[in-house]
Amino acid sequence: MYRKLILWALLLAAVPALGQSLRGRVIALPDSIPLEGATIRVKGSSRIVVAGTDGRFELTAGNSDTLQVSATGFLPSLVSGPFGGFLTVALQPFRTELEAVVVSTGYQQIDRERATGSFVKVDNELLNRSVGANVIDRINHTVPGLVFNKVGTSELSIRGQGTIFGNAEPLVVIDNFPFEGNLSDINPNDVESITVLKDAAAASIWGARAGNGVIVVTSKRGIAGRAVRVGVQANVTLAERPDLYARPQLSSADYIGIEERLFAEGYYQSALSSGYQPLTPAVELLLRRQSNPVDAAGIDQEIARLKNIDVRKQFGKYLYRKPFEQQYSLSIDGGGANNAYYISAGHDRNLEGQVGNDYGRTTISTTHNFKFLKGRLELVAGLNYSLNASSRNSIVATLASNATAGSSLYPYAELAGADGTPLEVVKNFRQSFVQEAGRKGLLDWRFVPLEEMGRTDAGVSRENVRLNSSLKYRLFNGFNVSAIYQHQYLSTRDRTHFSKDSYFARELVNRFSRLEGGTLVRPVPLGGVLDISRQASLSRLFRSQVDYSSTFSQQHKLIALAGFEVRSTRTDGVASRYYGYDERHAQNGMVDYVEQTLPLFYDNAIKGAIPFMDRTSLFNDRYLSYYANAAYTLAGKLTASASARLDRSNLFGVKTNQNGVPLWSGGLSWNVSKESFYKWNWLPNLKLRATFGYNGSVNKSVSAFTTASFSGYLYNLPYATIINPPNPDLRWERIRIANLGLDFSSRNDRISGSLEFFRKQGMDLIGDASVPPSSGISLFRGNIANTSGHGIDVSLRTANTIGRLKWSSNLVYSYIREQVTSYSTVATVARQIQSGMYLPKVGRPLYGIYSYRWEGLDAVNGDPIGRLNGTPSRDYPGILNQTSEEEMVYHGSARPISQGAVFNDLRYGDFTLSVNMVFRLGHYFRKNSITYGSNYGLSSAHGDYGLRWQVPGDEDRTFVPSLPLQPNGSRDLLYKYASVLVDRADNIRLEDIRLGYMLNSGKASRLRFGSLQVYLYAQNLGILWKATRFDTDPENQGASYPVRISAGVKMNFK
Repeated sequence: MYRKLILWALLLAAVPALGQSLRGRVIALPDSIPLEGATIRVKGSSRIVVAGTDGRFELTAGNSDTLQVSATGFLPSLVSGPFGGFLTVALQPFRTELEAVVVSTGYQQIDRERATGSFVKVDNELLNRSVGANVIDRINHTVPGLVFNKVGTSELSIRGQGTIFGNAEPLVVIDNFPFEGNLSDINPNDVESITVLKDAAAASIWGARAGNGVIVVTSKRGIAGRAVRVGVQANVTLAERPDLYARPQLSSADYIGIEERLFAEGYYQSALSSGYQPLTPAVELLLRRQSNPVDAAGIDQEIARLKNIDVRKQFGKYLYRKPFEQQYSLSIDGGGANNAYYISAGHDRNLEGQVGNDYGRTTISTTHNFKFLKGRLELVAGLNYSLNASSRNSIVATLASNATAGSSLYPYAELAGADGTPLEVVKNFRQSFVQEAGRKGLLDWRFVPLEEMGRTDAGVSRENVRLNSSLKYRLFNGFNVSAIYQHQYLSTRDRTHFSKDSYFARELVNRFSRLEGGTLVRPVPLGGVLDISRQASLSRLFRSQVDYSSTFSQQHKLIALAGFEVRSTRTDGVASRYYGYDERHAQNGMVDYVEQTLPLFYDNAIKGAIPFMDRTSLFNDRYLSYYANAAYTLAGKLTASASARLDRSNLFGVKTNQNGVPLWSGGLSWNVSKESFYKWNWLPNLKLRATFGYNGSVNKSVSAFTTASFSGYLYNLPYATIINPPNPDLRWERIRIANLGLDFSSRNDRISGSLEFFRKQGMDLIGDASVPPSSGISLFRGNIANTSGHGIDVSLRTANTIGRLKWSSNLVYSYIREQVTSYSTVATVARQIQSGMYLPKVGRPLYGIYSYRWEGLDAVNGDPIGRLNGTPSRDYPGILNQTSEEEMVYHGSARPISQGAVFNDLRYGDFTLSVNMVFRLGHYFRKNSITYGSNYGLSSAHGDYGLRWQVPGDEDRTFVPSLPLQPNGSRDLLYKYASVLVDRADNIRLEDIRLGYMLNSGKASRLRFGSLQVYLYAQNLGILWKATRFDTDPENQGASYPVRISAGVKMNFK
């Protein structure tokens, strides 16, 4: 008996050494999502299990064992015993271009391994690397080919611009629906991932709206079977005041010096004769000194004081502040066996750099998924609501417009006295005239900027409501049928109330006032002025689709879909102005608009009309589309894809509407590394892709029918102005794209990436054509232009170290050259230069920079010298009008030809550090400088005045011309558009740095967190290198982008 007891005791004691039943769960960071399919192996043994749908696993392991936990797309993890209780293993995603991910086109989910097109997916981790209220801004510098433009009509483009006068922005798709509205309506914290579709095979499913590329936004959703999870995210951002000294400004001493010269030359006689035209304080002092020589000493002392004043100092004190931004988000998600949900609310509050300007946003989002009939029927319903409100009450813009000699605020203006008392600033009228008008019973006509703060209430509010639902039913043998519907309502309200005490309201009342028999008559009633406009847009979209997916004999896989969609958008607007408005009682006065012109109080010889605003607008857009897409994969190696779409619309000619526009694409991919002959073990993944096809673009500024603008203001009778004549042959713009891609990754993903070559051609683009004047119109807008472009996209990632200190680098690079290949209206280079616009020119980029040849400054008088007929010349009118194109200088594109970013990410334990440098190369810019005009530079008030040529020999140290003896506009134009002011804009910047700390799952659980992450983020850290010889930021002349520091926290509770 005793022997048996001893034997059982020995056996029980050996159990821990032999192994014990260990239970645990594998989760994916950063959101602690259960990781289905993860592999858990006991190191050095054959014991292995796979995690289930909820990430849970169970296996036998001893306290001396080590577990190897791995999953596709994640860094492997080693967990050593002893093991106590329930084990949670968190895996970190491994960012690579070849990871086995699924990308979304807005119509279907595609396994990247079988994709032939050009897709780039930005996952949630990369999306949340930066901080900001705009979701699209967060993917800046992360996608090859996606460019944020500084020049041109589109702020965002994918692989260049596919149109000339149309909407050049990419199509944005959110949760399978085209998004109608402003991107600031989207809360970035509700976004799971973003996929950018760049070529025809990827984007042609969107047809006539995909010519400029497609950005697909996928929102977060709940996961079935997961317990309730609460997420909280908050961050604040602080920045320095804008640098008001970034733009070279004419100093007060130089400004007054010019005024003294103009005064001596009699420049102000016209203003003096009128009696009302404004004169600056310095000119008033000069006038007093002229009429009272005995006071010259005191006056000179006051002028000397004014010369030492810089209004920017008081601007910084009273009108600017440090921007402060706050962003908060709360989410709840989870699910049962057959349902899942995601509910979130977000709030942003930003105080902008100019006092009086602020922004707020509130968002609510909810998505519910339900499964019925044993999972064969799936219902998804969603609601998204956003309310944006911004105030625009800064008086900086009002101060910038000034009727004094410089047409802008004189630099020695004083906003407040030494004790802070608000002071008057000369604006539209001379001070003596203002005082006399007050004695005649008019309203106070003085302009006191600091008293204006708070007297105007200007703001824009925008509501965006999206209701969407989808129903999907799994039929049989791989067939699914689905229907989706979205109802979107967008309302914008722009309201500006100028109170009765505001300068704007007082000035309007006074301007049209007149004395009749000693009685003051006011055609504009006393009170405030209210401008209000509203615009409402209602969009509906319905789509029905059949999907098929099947695998045959384990060698053949076919995925196909076909469907149709109907979309309509109705937009109507109204705008009105109310005079004599009483905010308290919501009442307004009456204005007689029949009397078109009225004498102005300050000069009865001048007639004017009371500003009138009462207009309505209505737009109806309707589209019908049919589409199909299929992809066939053989043995996991070869994939062939095809896509076709037919679009119809009410925008175009009868013939075009009847036939529609067929757009299609085809693609091939070859997974070379899966072939039996492939022997490169150091490069286990190698894939080739090739696609070709057509996308489209819609230009809503033109129609097949005669378009006109109607009005009924004059005499209360209707009249119309023709905008564009009829064009029954008007067609869709089309974009032809060819793409060749290579994807690769080395062993252990030490090096991975993709390389793509593309060619893009725009056909039947809308442009302006000249027509005979006898037709009654000057320009005809139709399908007259073609463009072409080609380029390279590169994405390269390296895992530099894989020990405890993990260091990885990521290069994102884009190269593109594009040009106009045909355009029926020929714009001369001279016209393009002098207009200051970017006009299409065959053989050149749409945004090209040209200039007149520069031959330096005259050594005797400092005049600028150009070139005419091959020789140096000072015949300025002749140079401007007779210079041949061969004598012009073409510098290059105003947009970068090459650009990209280099990310370096370091991870040590729970700490992460990420540094991002960006570069933009191969483009040019034109430097701003002085324009003398009729007042020797007061209008431009540019600081280059201090660098001007003054004495012989200065031509060796400066290129700024001398002051002319007489105003000469042609002389100014030659210098303004001379080659000497054009330089390379290449630059490299330290874009941002992010420092983060993530509490590991074990520590977080002890603190009752599912996960906890804190971070610091710094942005706009400065220029590291620039090619220009000028002391300016080549891409932000005169603008200030202060350093921004953000701090944030992200928590998940379970």
